[in-house]
Amino acid sequence: MTPRHPVDAPVDAKTAATDPQDDLTRYDADVFTLDPKVMAQAEAPVIVMDSHGVPLFANKNAVGFAKGIRDGLFPEIYQLIRRTLTTPGGVVEMMTFEVQRGTATLELTALPTTNNQVMILPRDVSMDRNLREALIDSRQRYRDIVEVSSAFAWETDDTGKFIFVSPRGALGYRADDIVGRFPQNFLLDTADQDSEHVFRSQKAVRDVPVWFRRSNGKDACLSVSSTPVYSRDGRWTGTRGLAHDITEQRRRESEVATARNRDRLMTYIVRTMRDEIDPLLVLKGASEASTRALACSNCIIFKRNDESDELEIAAGDENPEASHIAKQALSQLQNSTDTFDAHMGQYRIHALRCHYHQRNNGAVIFLFSADHPEPTDGERAIMTEVSDQVGIAIEQAIQHERILTLSRTDGMTGLLNRRAFFEELKRRHSRLQRERAPAALMYVDMDNFKMVNDIHGHQTGDEAILALTRVLQDNVRPADLIARLGGDEFVLWLEGADVSAASGRARLLMKESAILGQYSGDKDHPLGISVGIAVHEPGSKENLQQLVQRADQTMYQVKKHGKGRFGIAAAPGSEEPAKIED
Repeated sequence: MTPRHPVDAPVDAKTAATDPQDDLTRYDADVFTLDPKVMAQAEAPVIVMDSHGVPLFANKNAVGFAKGIRDGLFPEIYQLIRRTLTTPGGVVEMMTFEVQRGTATLELTALPTTNNQVMILPRDVSMDRNLREALIDSRQRYRDIVEVSSAFAWETDDTGKFIFVSPRGALGYRADDIVGRFPQNFLLDTADQDSEHVFRSQKAVRDVPVWFRRSNGKDACLSVSSTPVYSRDGRWTGTRGLAHDITEQRRRESEVATARNRDRLMTYIVRTMRDEIDPLLVLKGASEASTRALACSNCIIFKRNDESDELEIAAGDENPEASHIAKQALSQLQNSTDTFDAHMGQYRIHALRCHYHQRNNGAVIFLFSADHPEPTDGERAIMTEVSDQVGIAIEQAIQHERILTLSRTDGMTGLLNRRAFFEELKRRHSRLQRERAPAALMYVDMDNFKMVNDIHGHQTGDEAILALTRVLQDNVRPADLIARLGGDEFVLWLEGADVSAASGRARLLMKESAILGQYSGDKDHPLGISVGIAVHEPGSKENLQQLVQRADQTMYQVKKHGKGRFGIAAAPGSEEPAKIED
């Protein structure tokens, strides 16, 4: 058919609208004259069927489908034929058929023709449909994953502003609260440009930790991954990615790291304490190890005195100023609960009580510099554990002191026993050799003591011994030594005493010991004391054994000459007898 207008003839819109020949929808029988050969060779599949659904013609690309219809494999076609014959303009319908390779989806265009026949133009749309369904499934899968995930999706434009956020929002914000705003509006540190850059990065990044502020003001750590977005012409248009809330994970990691560090420091502190044998040195080691482990200025330990029940410094008192502050903190701690925190002078104080079996037996005062940050929970946990360990160490020190006291003292009088006295006397005598100073060794023995026990019994005898103990204690200086050698024998070491001083002290003891008369066995045998004295002169080469022997021999000379007296031993090497006085 030839065109109604020459190719180069212009056709204006007015002419086209008024000329019937230019109406493309106008029916023209010549237009629909189809050449059967052309139909047979056409690439598009074509089938012609009668009104009963029997294929009359099929071109080369529709033969297989036509044979299947003829064999009754596709009964759905018969319903299509009936609808087509009764529907002006024909029918377009999608049909899915079972085939050997699975299923096939065809778009069937059915057109009624002359002689009550139907021409069917099938088009295989299986791939299109599969791709469409895959795209729908993919979008739904993405939507479902985003919805159930703790992560949220986001996208920013080339200015860095949010243009999309997952519909359910994030960190307590609604999506609308975030879209249209910049990431720095939500950053915990608004000056953190590196974190803000993640949201407008022009290269892919993965798992970058970024700290945000939640809608309730609390902190949140997000792991952010992003990839740049480019237009078809290669221009960067923004960035999109996912942000996953890892706050809880970071908190657990921090707790684990803190616990490991606490274990490491406590292992160091406890090992330092265990390396010492002397319980008092254990406290010193605990003080030094805690100071190093916690990077504090001082760690001062107080121990309860077993006799006075007062808390006294046991370790860490090298700095007088720090010790003074620690005593003030201790006073405040005793008026508060088990812990006390304050700023005092140039220090930040953290004080804790120490316990053993729920009994307060000491305290640990940690002194940090005034500009030291507030102790973390981990540091506080370490200090609490230190106080617990120190409480055990203090109890061991107290028990050690008790055992030491028992091993060095007389059980009845509390005075030094023989072994402890002579150990100390050996040290004192060695010092005298270097210092060239005088001293006096004084043996004191009770007169007629056996009759007290024989007549009045041992209880009265014990009371008499305790009475003499008090006389001796009341008439010596702190620097002097007193010991009970056993039974009714006592010995004194008078530091710095020459002959005159020793004689004066002996006269005083003789006078004060008159109170022993009340415990006498009878009037003819009064209870009293005899004293033998040996004086060490400055520069004397006399050894300790010789000094002791002179004092002991003088005692027996006094006893031999009538008791109730004191005697001064002659000088070392002299053949003269002791000078005995009443």
